[in-house]
Amino acid sequence: MLTPTLVVVVVGLLLWPSRVVGQRLTALLPSASRCRGNVRLRDRRVAAALVVSVVVGFVLTAGVLVTGACGLLASAFLLHRRSRVRARAVVEDLDHVASALHGMVAELRAGSHPVTAVDTVAGEAPSGLAERLRTLAASAKLHGIPDIDAHAGSAARTSAHLERVVARVATAWSLAVRHGVPLADVLGAVHRDVESTARAARQLDARLAGARAGAAVLAVLPAAGLVLGEAMGAAPVGVLVGTPGGAAVFVVGAGLLLAGVAWTSWLTGRVLP
Repeated sequence: MLTPTLVVVVVGLLLWPSRVVGQRLTALLPSASRCRGNVRLRDRRVAAALVVSVVVGFVLTAGVLVTGACGLLASAFLLHRRSRVRARAVVEDLDHVASALHGMVAELRAGSHPVTAVDTVAGEAPSGLAERLRTLAASAKLHGIPDIDAHAGSAARTSAHLERVVARVATAWSLAVRHGVPLADVLGAVHRDVESTARAARQLDARLAGARAGAAVLAVLPAAGLVLGEAMGAAPVGVLVGTPGGAAVFVVGAGLLLAGVAWTSWLTGRVLP
């Protein structure tokens, strides 16, 4: 029964490109960044082809209902993981922005020019934030004040809350230039507000850890029940994957589990900034 699936998996693994080979080709070719992007695109295409091949093989072996149920379970796992990764990213991004603002204020109070201060901080910031800060500095060099819309294309590579903070920095910079207000004082107020937001996000993330753990335990309980049933000799797995009624129940249960994970992710994600 599993022979077609195993054959498809083996063929896919044989066609999978080596990361070392891609790195060597990137180092040898002149257009390093473009070639690296082509290698990554090829990796994604091969990965997609492998996933499709495995799914087709699994459908031929286990049936449509069982495959759909397994897909729902995989979607629930990925949704839970994406929610957790997003929460961590929000906290980390706010911490990085607060640290960057603190560095800018320190540089300005030390007598540095605003453009120099931003360039200095951008050299130590993460790539997405550093790119946005450098665009602000470049527009300030050209126009005297930063233009938040001058390089809007780079905003697609940063998160929404990072863009809001960068827009506030640009607005504060423009107001300081137009009205003669010390930029260090204005950015200091922005830094205090962002720092308080980052602190609140860390506290919320810590408080939501228990809710996420409880949701994960509830999601795993059906699997524990299946293991217990197999240990008792009831063979629930055989019923779920070997009979039409069991497969239908499997699909319904997987759908309910996915709905529960989605609901929990929505509840825990809406309270974060």
